Amino acid sequence: EILKVLFTKEVWSYEKVETICKKRKLMIGSVLEQINDYALEKVDDIIIEEDGDNIYVMTEYKDLLK
Repeated sequence: EILKVLFTKEVWSYEKVETICKKRKLMIGSVLEQINDYALEKVDDIIIEEDGDNIYVMTEYKDLLK
């Protein structure tokens, strides 16, 4: 569910993603790690990268990871 939301934009603020996770009673670090682990299994690449205040989503994998 969170992955579907993240695929709607290529760049997210860390705070916004953290809020999305907290609403679901999840920790952002765990969520991002699980998403990247899933992506590594399916497409042999990570799809989430953190860079300080921003989180980047590789939306080109959207159709492969629905």
